[in-house]
Amino acid sequence: MAKVPHTRSESPAHWTPTRMLARLDGDRGLAVQLAGIFIDEYPNMLQRLRDAVIAGSADDVRRAAHALKGSISNFIDGGPTATAYELETMGRKGQLDGTRPLLDRLDRELIELTVCLREFQSKGAGSTGGS
Repeated sequence: MAKVPHTRSESPAHWTPTRMLARLDGDRGLAVQLAGIFIDEYPNMLQRLRDAVIAGSADDVRRAAHALKGSISNFIDGGPTATAYELETMGRKGQLDGTRPLLDRLDRELIELTVCLREFQSKGAGSTGGS
């Protein structure tokens, strides 16, 4: 069963390569590859979520947020993972009031996370940074 990211304890600003690598059993090559895929794909995933929110489709919000949460969770607990989980839960419950501010927060958090991931890639994943 997947770990439920129910806290906001970890923000993209607190992301570290060490923590990410621990999530991926220390596989630097996999980390670089997943980061590249995520950076390329997350804008489309976020747009699907945004479209679902605009359309007011609770089930589409749930599915889009769930997919995005799964992708984000490769890199970080809390922060954007928790925000995507909140959106997924709102979709599951059919309660879409308040989704737009969460979507805006998720967008900001993902921008911060991708900055971190791009830096990780540009360094060739050669150092693990802080923990």
